[in-house]
Amino acid sequence: MTGLTPLLALIAALAPMDASATPSSYATLDEAAVAFVDLVRTYPEQRHEYCAWLIKDAGGRVRFGAINEGDMNHCPSSWPKPAGTAGSVHTHPIWGPGSSDPSAASQVFSEGDFAHAEHPDVSVPAYLGAPAGHVLRYDPGGTLCWGRSFISRHFKIVRDAVPSVRGRLPLNPDEKTALYDALGKPVPKPSYCRDQPR
Repeated sequence: MTGLTPLLALIAALAPMDASATPSSYATLDEAAVAFVDLVRTYPEQRHEYCAWLIKDAGGRVRFGAINEGDMNHCPSSWPKPAGTAGSVHTHPIWGPGSSDPSAASQVFSEGDFAHAEHPDVSVPAYLGAPAGHVLRYDPGGTLCWGRSFISRHFKIVRDAVPSVRGRLPLNPDEKTALYDALGKPVPKPSYCRDQPR
C-alpha cells in the first residue's frame, strides 16, 4: 500500500470487504446466509456476534438487511421484522480455545437461538455461522421430544468446515439426546417441542 501512512494502511487492511464486491441478492436463503457469514468474518472484531434478517424480494431473490453487532453472547435483532423477512442469520464469536474445536458448545445453536427461531414473532429459518467455519440451518418445528426424557433437533449443515464437523459437534443433526444435564438433573423441556409417541 504505497503512499499511505502506516495508520491508514492498517485501517485499509482491517476494513470490511467492499460491499460492491458482494452481490446485492442471492438465489436462495442458504446462499445469502453463507455470504453474510463470509462478509462479517472479514470484520476486525470477531469476539462479538453479528446478525441480520434475510429478506426475500418480490422476484424471489434474497438479500440481508441491516447488519447488527452484538456482544459475546447475544446479537439484537432489528425490530420490527422487515417486510419480506424469510430467515435470520447470526454468528458466534471467534475467541478462546474452543474456536476451532468442533465439540465446543459455541459450534452449534444455543437454546436461545432455537427459542428465537421458534418465537411466533420470528418463525423463520435460522442460520448460524459457527467459529470453526461451518454454517448451520434450523427450521421452526424441528424440535422433537419424547416425554420429558429425550429431545432431538432437526438442523442441517449448509456448509461444512475443513476438516468436517459431521458427527463431531456437541449436538449433531437429528441426534436424540437426554433432557438431563451432566450431573443428571432434568433440563426443562422447551415449550415449543413437538411431542412424539413413545
